[in-house]
Amino acid sequence: MTDVQRTLVRGGHVWNGRDDHRAEQDVLIEGDRIAEIAPRGQLAVDGAQEIDASGATLIPGLVDAHGHLSFPFTTYATEIEDTPPEESILITLHNARRMLDAGFTGVVGAGSPRLRTEVVIRNEIDAGGIPGPRLMASTPTLTATGGLNDTRQMHQVRAAAALIVDGAEEVRKAVRLGYREGVDVVKINISGDDFFPRPHGRVTTLTEEEVRMACDTAKELGLKVAAHARSAESVKRAVRCGVDIIHHADFCDEEALDMLEEAKDRLFVTPTTGLYHGLIHLSGFPEPLLERMIVREAMDQNIATHSELRKRGLRQLIGGDYGIAFMPNGTNANDIAHFVTYLGCSPVEALRAATFNGGQAMGLGAGEIRKGALADLLLVDGDPTTDAALVAKQAKLRMIMKGGQMHKKPQA
Repeated sequence: MTDVQRTLVRGGHVWNGRDDHRAEQDVLIEGDRIAEIAPRGQLAVDGAQEIDASGATLIPGLVDAHGHLSFPFTTYATEIEDTPPEESILITLHNARRMLDAGFTGVVGAGSPRLRTEVVIRNEIDAGGIPGPRLMASTPTLTATGGLNDTRQMHQVRAAAALIVDGAEEVRKAVRLGYREGVDVVKINISGDDFFPRPHGRVTTLTEEEVRMACDTAKELGLKVAAHARSAESVKRAVRCGVDIIHHADFCDEEALDMLEEAKDRLFVTPTTGLYHGLIHLSGFPEPLLERMIVREAMDQNIATHSELRKRGLRQLIGGDYGIAFMPNGTNANDIAHFVTYLGCSPVEALRAATFNGGQAMGLGAGEIRKGALADLLLVDGDPTTDAALVAKQAKLRMIMKGGQMHKKPQA
């Protein structure tokens, strides 16, 4: 019989993901679980590997709820479609490692370019063959003809990085296909996006019947549903039909805000404010292009919507469409500081969105430090409950642990 591996993290502070303040505590990990939590100095375990946490804070691992691990360093509109499936597998593999290196122990997929791309990487991570976070593998986006990600053209053949569905029965078949091939999440595009000529973000492209079929079929099969929903009507359809995670939600009207508040104990929202920050401050795009894409106006609307939703108690998640050239995978933790800067969150509220809320959205028993929880943990130099930017600095991550196994060991 193999002895269970034991690790004792002692001498520092612990922030458990739920409370408003950190505590002077030690934590014992046995196997892949948190076994004991006690006031500092009160745990002594023979044979345990000891980690000196002096000057550091133990926090839950990060979760990106809008993951695009299959994205290359995208530099033009159809680069994802133009990337062969073999290269997509390698891109996803390397991005999975980058995410774990950055402290992300969980990722919820938000649209894989090919049906099995994230599935095979998830399976290999789970088997211990490659390093990576806990990955909830996604379908390609389900979109209507003429919807976001339908990049087909009449005059030439192009394989869209989406499943094109028109009518409820095609939606049912696509969800069942994803289930057969092993996905965990069904991603649907209910609205358009301002970053493409058509359809723009205020246009709703999936019917309520189609959205309801996606949610009902996924629920029967035990799958989660995540929705791209920018327009007010797309958000309302997502709420009425039972979507689990709503991405963007930029252009909510008062009715949509009220509906979200009423459903706040059932669903999660991902503001993706970081994408607007990247477009304005990191992309290098000229101002006329930003104006044509209505970026500044949309960012103002996004900030107003999600600042209001925060006040109404909606459970927010981080994930800002990282995976493009100026916002590569591995820099996703910058979202934490964006929540403070743009949405009015305290550092603790922003950190909670990145950890506890993400763990709740995944539903796998991670995202918090409590007895019996999965030992997905980060040891961060300093106090991230007062400095939201700390966790985004990989040099400040003294230890990265997933399931009780060291991915990054503290230096002696």
